[in-house]
Parts: sequence; C-alpha cells; structure tokens
Amino acid sequence: MQRIWKMLTAYVDVAVAFVLAVVILGLDIAGIASTKVVQSATMATLAVVSIVLLRDRARSDTRGIEVQKSVETLQKQLDVRVISGTECNRVLTEARRTTDRWVFRGGTGAFIRAVTLPECVATARPLRRRLDFRLEILDPMDPDLCREYVRLHQRLATDSDSPEQTWTVEETRRELFATILAAAWYQQRYELLDIDVRLSSAYSLLRYELSTSCLIFTQRGPEFPALVINSGTPTYLSWETELHVSFQQARRLPLHSLRDAQLSSVPSAEEIRHVFRTLGIELPADYSDDALDALCTLALASPDPYA
Repeated sequence: MQRIWKMLTAYVDVAVAFVLAVVILGLDIAGIASTKVVQSATMATLAVVSIVLLRDRARSDTRGIEVQKSVETLQKQLDVRVISGTECNRVLTEARRTTDRWVFRGGTGAFIRAVTLPECVATARPLRRRLDFRLEILDPMDPDLCREYVRLHQRLATDSDSPEQTWTVEETRRELFATILAAAWYQQRYELLDIDVRLSSAYSLLRYELSTSCLIFTQRGPEFPALVINSGTPTYLSWETELHVSFQQARRLPLHSLRDAQLSSVPSAEEIRHVFRTLGIELPADYSDDALDALCTLALASPDPYA
C-alpha cells in the first residue's frame, strides 16, 4: 500500500495533466464548453505538462551528476590506471599542486629540478608548509654507469634521428651535477624544504614519482603510456615501501652540511666548487669557470619535460 501511495504522490502532476486533457477533449466533443473555456483549459494542461518536463529534466541532470561522481569515486578506488603520455603532464601538475612530499627515482632528474621542485616550493612558500623531497638519481662519479645508461637509451631509440642518439657520457654527468646543484640551491631558498639526494649504482627505464595523492610511472617520451596508482591503495603502499628500501641502499649526499653555506641567486664558479667539495663530489678536471657558469645555467633552467 505504501508503495502505491508513493507512486501516486510521485506522479500526481502527470495524473493531473492526463485528467485535464481527457476532460477538455470530452467537453470539446460534446460541445458543452465554450471555445474560450476550452482554450483556457488547454493552456492549463500545457502548463502542467511543462512543469512535468522541467521536473524530469532536473531529475535527469541530478542523476547525471550522481553518475559522474560515482565514476570519479570508482577511478580513485582503482589500484592502477593507464594514461596517455600527453595526459601525464596534467596528472603531474595536479599532484604538485597539493602535495607536501615528493619521492623520485630515475635517471638524471632534469624535469624534477626544472619543474617539480620549483613549483612545489612556490606552492608551499605562501602557506609556510613543510616540504619533503627525496631524489634518487644516477651516480655522476661512476662514468661506466652513465655510459651504460646512455647506451641503453640509444639501443632502444625508435628512430635514427632520436635525441638519444646524440647523448654522451659527459652530458649525462653534467645533467646529474646540475640536479645536485639545484637541490642545494633550493634548500637555501626555502627554510622548510627538507631535501635528500641519493646516488644510485643502478639504472632503470622507468621513472617513479610519488606524491601524497598518487604514484606515477613514466618513461622517456610522450609516446609511451604512464601508470598511475592512487594513494591509499595496497599497490601504492607496496611501491612506497619498495622506493623507501631502494632509497636507503643508495649513497646519501650530505646536503645538510651546506646549510651554512651562502649561495648567490646566480652562484659563482667558486661557490659551485665549494658546494661539490663539501658534498665530496669531484668535478671533472677540465671544468673551467665558464663550464661551471654553464652548469649553473643548466641547473636553474627548464629542459625538455620528457628528458
């Protein structure tokens, strides 16, 4: 009985419109009502029908919103999803906007030093929010490791004119030196930045970027798909542990010893040498003042986002 009553109350406007239409039709056929009365009743019926249509449209829009929210909730609950390489920039941008930590494991960290680190610092600074950065990059003092890293990418290059074909060991080492210099520079620029750089003795094709919202696996180039794992899922927690273990096995740079050092807005060649001496990193003997100036420019510049 309650179900019937709910149905009647839910569709009372439809019933009214139907009854009015039947009554008007009957009066018109019988010739009892005048033309003016029939026209007025017709307008009333049309008004009721309009109300019914507006109500149904509102219900449809509401259902559409509810379905969209359900889809978004489901996507957040999925352990792993695949996104296109070009969509990866959007996902990374959203992750940088709200995170208070970033864990990176990859090659030279060029995109990290040029985009991720400065953007996260710029977002955290107005809020005086603490920011944790953990970077695991290749060891620039291991030329053989850098050579194998270059050879791997050259062997896997898709075209003979791919950028990887022009890579050299010296350029790879310079990229790594630039990432280390950028880490030291930003550490002095934001007091609440806790940055830890580790040097790895192994290389990988994948880059791991973990924030508070997700973990993103990427490869070099936008033509490759990326994997996204949302935080709070078992897969995210497993990879978080894996990255922690890998990070602990890599060699730590004593960036904390640079807290009292003074780095200019554009570090001089002597300041750069002091940074690497303090960190226990021996720069190539042929690095002149001009070469160190070029290294500084590289450290504070924006490279190819897929490098």
